[in-house]
Amino acid sequence: MSNPASAMKFEKVSQCSAIWKKVFSKAAHTSPFVSYEWFSAMCYHLLKDDPEVMIFWNKTQPIGIIPGTVKKNTLTFLVDKRVTDLIDIIALPGYEEQILEELASFITSNDLHLDIFPLETESPLCRLLPSLVSDVNTEPADLCPILPLTSSWAGYLSGLSGKLRHELRRKLKKATDIEIKVLGSSHLDIFFELMASSGFGKKEFLQERIRNFLTAIANAFAANQWLRMRVAFLDSKPIAALFSFQMNDRIYLYNSGFDPDCFQFSPGIVIIGNDIMAAINEGIKYYDFLRGNEDYKFRLGAEQRYTVRLTR
Repeated sequence: MSNPASAMKFEKVSQCSAIWKKVFSKAAHTSPFVSYEWFSAMCYHLLKDDPEVMIFWNKTQPIGIIPGTVKKNTLTFLVDKRVTDLIDIIALPGYEEQILEELASFITSNDLHLDIFPLETESPLCRLLPSLVSDVNTEPADLCPILPLTSSWAGYLSGLSGKLRHELRRKLKKATDIEIKVLGSSHLDIFFELMASSGFGKKEFLQERIRNFLTAIANAFAANQWLRMRVAFLDSKPIAALFSFQMNDRIYLYNSGFDPDCFQFSPGIVIIGNDIMAAINEGIKYYDFLRGNEDYKFRLGAEQRYTVRLTR
């Protein structure tokens, strides 16, 4: 039953920066992908729209945000399939159930269809909404591998199979002349060049709108200390780069690039392997490879994980 003290209002993304950042700063579970910085950049550069989102209140206190909008009688989340790997609600601790009761009431009273993805299985939406709206369907969406990290590099290596452990050690040993540097958003051009040169359709992906979006994200995330960009150099020449985000106890490997002319050095595996080592030393608990079934993720020890889609 909806709490009489709670209320839901629609606000345009451009108008709710202060509220969004306030709730986000106190939310129980957050990621870079539910930050105001992410959504404002996506709406401006990719969606080319200023849609409304759902703001939840307890009297005069904002308690949560659902980055969803209603079009043609269907509630969907603001996503761009080219760039969205994970999404969720943003809620103050202890208010998830109240927010979802209000959402369930809104869905049923308006007889809305539902299409929400990509959610983690631990999302409050996955845990609670199917019990509040009886005909909500849950189905797997994208493969999204994740690597739980041990407390030591030796422990990490021992978790790999003998063959994979030997392969990683051999490649790291061979790369002793490679220097890995921590760089900021002002060096994004290096990442773009390596990403475009590494194949797999990445050059076509990096159209102007995507570059502008990633640049806005890099600058905003760097200001918040969420950006984690690493570049590998061989004889002062950049040969691989990681474009990642870091928040709480997790690193999100968003994208990467490497110089195919240096394939013999396995620059992609080398730079990610070194970043995993650094993450372990920093006490990070998860190395999230995000969407995609690329084999290298599993060679580095990632576990299978699927995101979830809710429909009605």
